[in-house]
Order: sequence, then structure tokens, then C-alpha cells
Amino acid sequence: MKILINRTDALGDTILTEPIAALLRKKFPEADIRFLVSPITIPLFENHPYVNGCFSYNKKLSFLAKIKRLRSIFKEFHPDIYLYAGGDHLPSYYSWFKRVGIRGGLVSKWPSFLFLNNGIRQKRSLVTMHESDYNLNLLKGIGIKYNSKERAEFAPKIHLEESKKLQGINDFKVTLKDAGLNSELPYIFIHPGMTGHTLNWSSRNYGRLIDKMELLHPNKYNWIISHTPADESYLVGIRDHVGNKEHLKDRFFFFDGSIKGLSNYMLVLSGASAFIGPSTGTTHIANTLEVPIVGIFSPIKVQSSLRWGPFIREKDKTRLVIPDVVCGERFKCAGASCPYYECMSKIEVQDIINELEDILSLEKK
Repeated sequence: MKILINRTDALGDTILTEPIAALLRKKFPEADIRFLVSPITIPLFENHPYVNGCFSYNKKLSFLAKIKRLRSIFKEFHPDIYLYAGGDHLPSYYSWFKRVGIRGGLVSKWPSFLFLNNGIRQKRSLVTMHESDYNLNLLKGIGIKYNSKERAEFAPKIHLEESKKLQGINDFKVTLKDAGLNSELPYIFIHPGMTGHTLNWSSRNYGRLIDKMELLHPNKYNWIISHTPADESYLVGIRDHVGNKEHLKDRFFFFDGSIKGLSNYMLVLSGASAFIGPSTGTTHIANTLEVPIVGIFSPIKVQSSLRWGPFIREKDKTRLVIPDVVCGERFKCAGASCPYYECMSKIEVQDIINELEDILSLEKK
């Protein structure tokens, strides 16, 4: 049996779709399960424990280029089951055109009504469960029942070869040393950037966090500020705050993950003592790698941690910080008309420090 899962969008979305493959693997141990994914997410599936492989598909290409790519994929791998979990709808059309017998997944926009014959209608904006649970429930359309009590069995996985991991971490330590940092110190990742319209913490607050932690626990950690060129606007406040602090000299490093790519980024991240970031793909990567995380989340319903929080929620690995407000908004911030406007600023630097000290078992000062 051949199964193709379409999730051609962002990193975090793709990670939270992996549990579908885990449940399919349990039901069909001999199945050839593959993903159709955005090019950036390909490294997530290298030597994957329950996914046989993946196909790169760039939804930003022209219509003709995408059709040509789908023709090539379906010639190599003609699925018995096609599942749409998110991203571009053209593969759904193509699976119908190629007469794939079972076409399941999320029924939402009009192409899914036309081209899926075993789809499931979901109103995800109601946010009654986690994104991974929504995804797992899509399998009901092809006759597979998901029991939420077994959720832990279907956790996302990222496989990193131990030798490559050690090499990646050692190479990164050389980079830190060349930049003037003490490469023997453990390091903590901060990733302030994100995509989309989800509310985020102030860039300057991430800088204040480094500043205050260094005063409380001097020379204990290197601070790695990870980013890509698209995150530049989120770095301005950090640079402005930490750039002229004498006690922060040689204490932080701006790490552009796009230079060596996602595979190398994950190798380096796997060696971190902790990760701090908002609702974004790298937060889910850190969580999947079982790096202790402090996640910062919006109170808006469709952006909330109930739906988009990390899959692993054990307290020794995961802490989530959310503004202490009663938010009545479902889709987007109401702006100045909301009595709690700029609610993310209600998260104090000390709130993050408290969680970070707990998760790292640091003595509170």
C-alpha cells in the first residue's frame, strides 16, 4: 500500500502533521508512507522512523511548473491513498485526475469539496483540540479511529545521526570561539522571529531577558539568537539593547540558520540547554528534539497554545507563558478597542526568567 500525505506549507504545520503517519504506520506496518512537502521542510524526514520518504513541492511555482512536478512524482509514486492535511490544493486535483481511489483529508475550501471523496469537515477555528489531534482525526474519513488516550504513541520525530550531531555541535563551538565567546559554556537558544500575524513578545524584551539572566547567572551560558534573513525586523530591539552592555560583551551570538540550512540548524539546536521562542516552527523543532523550551503564546483563540502549542507538554521539558488576560477575540487582535491592548507586554521578563530557572534547575536569586 502506498500513501501520500500533502502538507505543503510551514515547518510547524508539517511537524504537527507527522502524527498522521505514526498512526498509519501502526495500522499498516508494511505501507510505503510518504509526504509531499515544502522544500524547506525536507530535512525533517531524513532517516525518519515511520515515514519512508518525501517529495519536494514548491507551491510558489507557476501552475505549469507544479503540474510538471506532480506528473513526475505520480509517475514515480502512484498512491493508493492520498491525504490532504494543508497547503496547496493542486495535488488534490491531480490525485483526482490520476484516479487515486481513496482521497481523504481536510475538507475546507472548495477544491477539497470537489476532489476529496473521503474527506472530513472540521471547524478548526473553534479550537476544541490541538492541531495534531485535528490532523489525527482526519483519518476517520478512511476508516481509522484515533483514540486520544494513545496520543503519546504518535509523537512527531526528528532523527539525527549521533555522529553528525556531535560534529555539528563541535563545528558550532569552533564558530563561537572564532567569534570571541567561551565555546566551553553551554548555550541557550532564543528565536524571536516568526511568520504570519500571530502576536509576539517585544523584540527588546528578548534582549532584556539576556541582560537580566546574565546579571543573575553571570558567565553561565552563551546566548544564541537564531534567525533567518526574514526575521530581521525582530532583531532590531535585541541588537539595540544588548549591543552596548559591557557585561554582555562576548556573551551572545547571532546565528543565521539559513546559511548552512535546516539540517545543520537542527544539529546545533539539539545541543542547546534550553530554547525560548514564540509560536513558530523552530519552537516545534526544539520540542520534537526534546530540548527544554519556554514558549510564548498569544491569547487569541486561533493562535492559542491549545491549538498550536508544542506536542510534548511534560513540565520538565515544556513551559508555556501566555498573557493573563480574558481575550474574547477568535481570529485577530482588536487593537486599541480592546481593554487589554498590547497584552503581550503584560508578560514580564521576570515571568520568562522564572520558567527558565525552573526548567534549568537554577538557583533563584
